[in-house]
Amino acid sequence: MRRDLFVSVVIPLDNDADILPGFVAEIDSIMRQSYGDYELIFIDDGSSDGTRSFFERAKSDLACFHFLRLTRPFGLEVAIACGLEQAIGDVIVVLNPASDPPASIPAFVERASETRGIVVGVEADASSQPTIYRLAYYLYFEMCQALVPRAQIYGATHFMALTRTALNAVLKVKDSFRYVRVSAMYVGFEVSKVPYHRLLRRPVARRRKLLRLLADSVHVIVANSNRPLRIAALFAAIMGASDFAFLAFVVGMKLFWKEVQYGWASTNFFNAFMFGCLFLVLAVVCEYLAEIRGDVKNRPLYVVQDEFHGNTMMTDADRRNVVAHEDDAQSIWSATKPRTAA
Repeated sequence: MRRDLFVSVVIPLDNDADILPGFVAEIDSIMRQSYGDYELIFIDDGSSDGTRSFFERAKSDLACFHFLRLTRPFGLEVAIACGLEQAIGDVIVVLNPASDPPASIPAFVERASETRGIVVGVEADASSQPTIYRLAYYLYFEMCQALVPRAQIYGATHFMALTRTALNAVLKVKDSFRYVRVSAMYVGFEVSKVPYHRLLRRPVARRRKLLRLLADSVHVIVANSNRPLRIAALFAAIMGASDFAFLAFVVGMKLFWKEVQYGWASTNFFNAFMFGCLFLVLAVVCEYLAEIRGDVKNRPLYVVQDEFHGNTMMTDADRRNVVAHEDDAQSIWSATKPRTAA
């Protein structure tokens, strides 16, 4: 049993009352055996089942737990963010009760302590997923690699562990809709991958809605990258330049080619000029939006990984104390003045 670490475990809940008895008993047993100091933080994402009543009954039996219920369903990422902001441990673990094994918590904690960074769980049996799901995830990941400056690890799940220093850096990323796996890549700490086998605590795994998956995928890219705006600005600039090149071609045809159909030059001149100006203005607007968006995202300019201080003592003993009044200073001086023999 380790007593030199305080471990926090963040557990988001979404109508998980059916699996809570077995899961809570398992994680409570593992934490009691592994750590002298720990806390279990359960975040109820507006569940409509008996999740709250379960914890009200478990108050007397379950030690070191903290239960928070959100006012409505805000989504998995927001629930995790809420739990991370409440955690006080030296190492913080995020765990999905429906699929992540509590028995792997000590391995994640040890790895995070050794690397002083972030540990991300990766599915060891990803090939068991349906082919359509794997293909869609591959396309999504490749798009993130192209558009997000520091994309998440391929196959990464929400099972992860962060040291206190790494979490403090992640919490400084105050985006309106935080994706912890992407924010963890942004802060720059060492990221370790730990393969693990997911559990199936329900007879039939819940299927995530396709439209919700698509919306989340788009939001991951839009919330964490300016590259779509940069690409749009570049495309608009190229189109604007092409229009002005065509404009020069129209003028040349009018000046040097006499057999031009009546009205052709004037019509194309107007169209080329109008669309050229429109695309150039669009390019400038996209570039300014990208710059403004980068300034208002409220992300830290830098992240400090380690910090040490030495013990500093003043050589002059009479100047080691700060006092508010002269009388206090006289009292301190009298108390510290060396006594001489009478």
